[in-house]
Amino acid sequence: MSTLREDIEALFIEGVRAATPKYLSLAFWNQHSDLKRILNSPDKKTYVFALGKAAYVMALSFQEYFSVDAGFILTKYNHLPEEIKTKGLMGVWKCREASHPIPDTNSELYSREVLQDLSSLDKNHQLVVLLSGGGSSLFEIPELGFTIDDIVQLNQNLLKQGLPIHEINAERKKYSAVKSGKLLKLLNPNLKVYTFAISDVLGDDPSIIASGPSYPGSEYYIMGNLSASLAAMEKKAKTLDYEVKVISDSWDYSSEYTAERMFSELLNAKKNDKKQAILLGGEMVCPVFGNGKGGRNQETALRMVILSESLDIERDWMFLSCGTDGTDGPTDAAGAIVGPKTLEQMKEKGWDAVTELKKSNSYPILKDTNSLLFTGATGTNVNDLLILLLAERNSKFPILS
Repeated sequence: MSTLREDIEALFIEGVRAATPKYLSLAFWNQHSDLKRILNSPDKKTYVFALGKAAYVMALSFQEYFSVDAGFILTKYNHLPEEIKTKGLMGVWKCREASHPIPDTNSELYSREVLQDLSSLDKNHQLVVLLSGGGSSLFEIPELGFTIDDIVQLNQNLLKQGLPIHEINAERKKYSAVKSGKLLKLLNPNLKVYTFAISDVLGDDPSIIASGPSYPGSEYYIMGNLSASLAAMEKKAKTLDYEVKVISDSWDYSSEYTAERMFSELLNAKKNDKKQAILLGGEMVCPVFGNGKGGRNQETALRMVILSESLDIERDWMFLSCGTDGTDGPTDAAGAIVGPKTLEQMKEKGWDAVTELKKSNSYPILKDTNSLLFTGATGTNVNDLLILLLAERNSKFPILS
């Protein structure tokens, strides 16, 4: 019999798997056979620009279906295999890494490099843009009158405020020469452009995904989003005999309110004797206070731990809050998994959870209690997944937190 910890990790992995480019591509190209035929036309040379946290895996998946004459992969640091990162090349692909969630000098350097390639394309080419979350900071050329330092400062200020992504991207676009469709204005007007995106944006607004470098102006397609992940997790949970409740696939509230809602769900679920799984997907907002280390998922988990102090441990429960890209904010953790023993462990190690929360310092305290989940780069990015599991009453599950 599996433990709650094993079950909750299995559900998260299933949610991530359902959002991977390889999984999504199979279904997408089966449904778009006419478009597949057009893109495979021998009359045009195909250049592919893969941008975002999933860029490397999206590029490989695309190449399984199409011939690529030349391509450029621009992704986050440590999202390329070491050998490819060192060489900077993979067959016809140039491979580069830059900073996320805040741009750096490499963001501008490599953005100008790919723009030079794209500027040489003409009516004899077709440009395919493969987009995924993270592209807003990775691909950046400042508007005339601004520098990359100006944009770095802007991003730092916006992220600390914990604003929704659409508000952050609206400000970013004002300073950028390539966002909001501006990229296409720098290219040959006779160049045919297709964009295929894995959406990390609630509502799948193409003007917000990676700040829309090729929108409006290209043929635009959404290959996958958070809904597919939640559907896969729901199906998996039912095979494990859980009764399932899906709260939302477009959650955009604060980490504080999210923890309060999930704790309320836990209290309500206790009224049912059977195994319960409560699923939630979206992107929380999380203002930063102090100079601590952590991310919105880790903070949500820490808040859940603090709330659990008032809860009698009569049944085992477990809560996961993780980013599908494998990183939570500026950290190397995907997020955290906590349960009924976590707060006690924190106290035993001398931590004050409330004090660390006030400093936005969730990472060290969660790491010290083995509550962090490390997956490495997953090759996709469709926002955050939150899972709450409650064992059946009189369960023989060991309490492992």
